[in-house]
Amino acid sequence: MARRPRWLKPEAAYCEVQRTVDRQFFFAPNPVIRNIIGASVGRAQQKYPVKLYWVDFNINHKQTGKAALSDDPAHVQNLVKFDQLCTSLIAREINRYLEREGAMFSSRNRSAEAVDDLSLEQQLFYAVTNPVKDGLVDRVAHWKGLSSYRQLATGEVERFTYVDRTAWHQAGGQRSRKRPEAFSKTVGFELSPLPSWAGLTADQRQARFRREVRQLEQRFRWEREQEGRRVAGPARLAKLDPRDRPKSPAKDQGPQPLCHASSVEAAAEYRESHRSFLEQYYYASHFWLRGYPEAPFPAGSFKPPLIVAAA
Repeated sequence: MARRPRWLKPEAAYCEVQRTVDRQFFFAPNPVIRNIIGASVGRAQQKYPVKLYWVDFNINHKQTGKAALSDDPAHVQNLVKFDQLCTSLIAREINRYLEREGAMFSSRNRSAEAVDDLSLEQQLFYAVTNPVKDGLVDRVAHWKGLSSYRQLATGEVERFTYVDRTAWHQAGGQRSRKRPEAFSKTVGFELSPLPSWAGLTADQRQARFRREVRQLEQRFRWEREQEGRRVAGPARLAKLDPRDRPKSPAKDQGPQPLCHASSVEAAAEYRESHRSFLEQYYYASHFWLRGYPEAPFPAGSFKPPLIVAAA
């Protein structure tokens, strides 16, 4: 199946999921891996600023919510550049740590727009409480992987360390006999409040967030008790091999949602606008691929690559 053309809008919020190759536990709650991920997110946000609403990593997939800083075309482009740099840094550094090679992510992220405030809020809580829903821990606070919980619940911005290998190479690298650790730096990433929470004070946002998370934890706990399931717990999770994978066969993820909406009407309205976007996009692509550089692509789209063959 062909990839869906990307449509990036300056005023939109995007919810994204990206899984690891073969569902391997590359993001297991390991302090080194957690630091690598946090530093990678911070470095990517530092170079390509975007609004981050949440950044949460389960054992084998990441979930993010983000939006452009403004309607400036450069800020909209940052939505893509941020992802490219962040995933590249994560894969490169975790591969170095695990002494492995090859791809870390199975495919491009599954991105869908949240078309209203309620659906965006629902996706935030789904991402943050995902380890509890999956039976990995009883409470989100017990999750040792990278999570948005601490910052959203308390306002604390964590700091992560990384080695600036560019500076190390510029200083001579191996020939200089300087240790890479001498070029260590610290970085953090900051989360933005949801648009619907912008009018609340920081204390009000944090209290509301903690209350909603607590209610979801109680709900998931009750569901586990009804089904006779137990949580894995931090001690068992600490023994996970990042190269391991689930023993159960993969479940069919189903088709990627077109959008996230809190009502049938909102979803239908988005579907109509998306259909109009696709009509404009494929019309422009038809001429672009036939050598017309002025083909009128709709705003927020990306031109398909041209394949040049030498005779």
